[in-house]
Amino acid sequence: MEPMVITMAREYASGGSEIAQAVADKLGIPLYNKELITMAAKRSGLTEEAIAASENQRSGSLIYSLYMMGNTMPLADQVYILQSNVIKEVAAQGSCVILGRCGDYVLRDRPNVLRTFVYAPLEERIQRAKARPDVKDMSDRSWESQLAKHDRARASYYNYYTENRWGEAKNYDLCLNAGLGLDTCADLIVAAAKAMQVKE
Repeated sequence: MEPMVITMAREYASGGSEIAQAVADKLGIPLYNKELITMAAKRSGLTEEAIAASENQRSGSLIYSLYMMGNTMPLADQVYILQSNVIKEVAAQGSCVILGRCGDYVLRDRPNVLRTFVYAPLEERIQRAKARPDVKDMSDRSWESQLAKHDRARASYYNYYTENRWGEAKNYDLCLNAGLGLDTCADLIVAAAKAMQVKE
């Protein structure tokens, strides 16, 4: 049986990162998030900073970049291809949780992948964002604008590199409202993953 892989996309400050960690802990499997940056950097010779900075950017046309190849390929496209290869490698090595980075799309042809999306009520997202370290004090209206900006960047990146729409329910196996509780969401994902393995 193929290893179980759980991919998770999420709204900014929805609690998705915490849910992903809880799922990994409950199942005793690794979580790949920023580790994918480190692994991609080691394979490419690029710095982790350069990879992280390019993650939410996109170039003009990936098809054109692939046609041109060589050194003309924009850094964002190079990083997407590089991270896609790393995601496929870690998925082949064993069960894991992959956070973000179009993981659901990258592994679209692979069996035994549970594709999840986490969203949350705006008020909860604002409170979660405010609680992050080193954040400046802003009004709730300003926070709402910041959250929307982060989500637009994620959607733009995802929509550009995939054939799907970010956050659209039909592209995922399970969409969860983090307002149900982070631990509840983690338990639901674990139950769905186990059900999928039994079905396999």
